[in-house]
Amino acid sequence: MKYKVWSIKGSGDRTGFTLIEVIVVLSIILVLASLVIPGLVKGRYLSRKAATRAEISEMERAIAMYNSDYGAYPSDSSDNSSSALLDALKGDPKADPPRRPYYKFLPKRIANNEYKSIFDKPFYYRENESEKTKTDEMKNPFTFDIWTHDGKDKADGINNWE
Repeated sequence: MKYKVWSIKGSGDRTGFTLIEVIVVLSIILVLASLVIPGLVKGRYLSRKAATRAEISEMERAIAMYNSDYGAYPSDSSDNSSSALLDALKGDPKADPPRRPYYKFLPKRIANNEYKSIFDKPFYYRENESEKTKTDEMKNPFTFDIWTHDGKDKADGINNWE
């Protein structure tokens, strides 16, 4: 149904939206977007954190298999605990005797002999089994710690002891 609108310029049919109507609709859309977008960003962070926790859990199982084969946890005696974790779990078919891989690392996340998390931060590993390494810093006495940072201020963001 068309409504006739009286105008000074002459009589004509109203066939569009006024500027006020467009501004009101756009402002409603912007308010709704400002409410939804932070939730999406937080959801993305939480899903990345859950994926990293799952990856740490898989590494724990891989280290347990390593312990089952060798009777000890991988040593973290190197200067870089991230490279110690990578070296122990990736295996070496050319070694004598050959070492099987315990964990399938994603090649694109290996840089500078460190395996990086989804947050582009390296995973760290600390072996706690020997008497010489038992300190107050250890979170899992008599086992091992794995952790990575998640880009937040917390020093040991995502780990295997919480």
